[in-house]
Amino acid sequence: METRKGFIEVLADNVWKFFSSVKLAVVLLIILAIVSIIGTVIQQNESPDKYLLEYSQSTVQLFEMLGFFDMYHTWWFVLLLLLLTANLMVCSLERFPHTWKAVTTPPMPRDDAGLKDLPYRKEISVRSGLDKAKMRAVGALKARRYSVTEHQGTGAMQFSAQKGAYSRLGVYITHSSIILVFLGALLGALFGYKAFLSLPEGESSNVVYLRNEPLWDKLLSSLRISKSRIQWNPQAGMLMVPLDFFVQCDNFDVDYYMTPGGMPTGMPSEYRSILSIFDLHGQKILDKQIRVNDPLAYRGITFYQSSYGVIPNAPGYAVLTISQKNAGGIGETVMISPGTGQYVASIDRIIKVTGFSPFGLRNSSSGQIMLYHTDNDEYINPAVRLEVYKGKKLLYTTEILKTDRDRPPLPENYVIRLVHYGGTRFTGLQVTKDPGVWVVYTGFMLLCIGPLLSFFGSHKKIWVNIHDRKGLAMVTVAGSANKNRLGFEHEFTRIVDEIGK
Repeated sequence: METRKGFIEVLADNVWKFFSSVKLAVVLLIILAIVSIIGTVIQQNESPDKYLLEYSQSTVQLFEMLGFFDMYHTWWFVLLLLLLTANLMVCSLERFPHTWKAVTTPPMPRDDAGLKDLPYRKEISVRSGLDKAKMRAVGALKARRYSVTEHQGTGAMQFSAQKGAYSRLGVYITHSSIILVFLGALLGALFGYKAFLSLPEGESSNVVYLRNEPLWDKLLSSLRISKSRIQWNPQAGMLMVPLDFFVQCDNFDVDYYMTPGGMPTGMPSEYRSILSIFDLHGQKILDKQIRVNDPLAYRGITFYQSSYGVIPNAPGYAVLTISQKNAGGIGETVMISPGTGQYVASIDRIIKVTGFSPFGLRNSSSGQIMLYHTDNDEYINPAVRLEVYKGKKLLYTTEILKTDRDRPPLPENYVIRLVHYGGTRFTGLQVTKDPGVWVVYTGFMLLCIGPLLSFFGSHKKIWVNIHDRKGLAMVTVAGSANKNRLGFEHEFTRIVDEIGK
């Protein structure tokens, strides 16, 4: 008597059939392709003002409602990834047992009638006897890395061989790699974020400003399960997330492309920041100089060098080094703000900074400095004006460029160099937290392995039956391959030739 399935069993069967459908995978891939095109055409995470320059007010409101401005963190995009991940997993689980059995089970013995059904078959005679024929056949197969299994009780001397069985797993490795990439993307969307921080030289911060709120925080907060750690900063007018450490910009500097004469062109060649990490008690943990594509990573949060700028009306300070002429070493280093002076013990002088210019050039013949205005406030070649005192007596005034080495010649036996003009610029940092990045990297590595096995691997099987016929060893060799049949045919022919020689 046939038992009827309950509601739960029927529902489970229908859900399993739904997710094991290849049509579902095709539909989801098409939708994801369309969505990715939209995400490529519409720039993500830009400011509302920039969107209003490109689209009308009603279009911006529609795109905002659909989530097109931060598409890869919307609930419906995460749902698409979950559906495709479930589809790949169910498809793989449904077909894997049959494939695993084919991989792990040696080929079953076949009689002569069974060998006739195979696509490649050859019968030869060997005059040296059964044992010699077997030895040749086994040697030819093992020389080509076949795994040989001898079958007993078949009425004849028979054995089978196979290689490349694990190439059948290539498709499952590929499926697993795609699943890992999707899971990594889901982890990043749920628990990660993208943020930025404009950090002036000498200042620190334990918050960063969000471009997108982590979905997990938003979900738990909306369900009133826990309070979100995301905070609104009314002064900045944006969301921020606290860090459990401080990041500080110790120094920022820019290098410029130089003319053949050794003067800066005003076009930046490289800009870099020295960042330090402090714990919440003020203890320094580490520091690193970062450049574009050479970030600082700490506790899963990565700080990238992305931009820089000048702080309006910042007083700044000049970093000077003073050393004796023709003496090695850096000498004494001092920091002096414009309008102030500082006593330098190594030369028994007071140095006062009376002026600053972001761009100066020295006339090669007269030695006079010409000062220029920069429209973009770039510190192309900073210049400072100095007064040098002994006690209260002014000894001389001079101007120094950052590109100066031993110029100008000073009236006394020491050299003053401008190392840096700081405190007036900020470094722009792009901040990311992506807990799924290593999962994605693992998926990409497997994605390189899976297709290699699938496209270049081949499961090859060969059967050899040996009969005695009036003193001759009659050898029947047959085989098949699931891929690269032309290559297998050449290999099969060489094996037959070696057995019959």
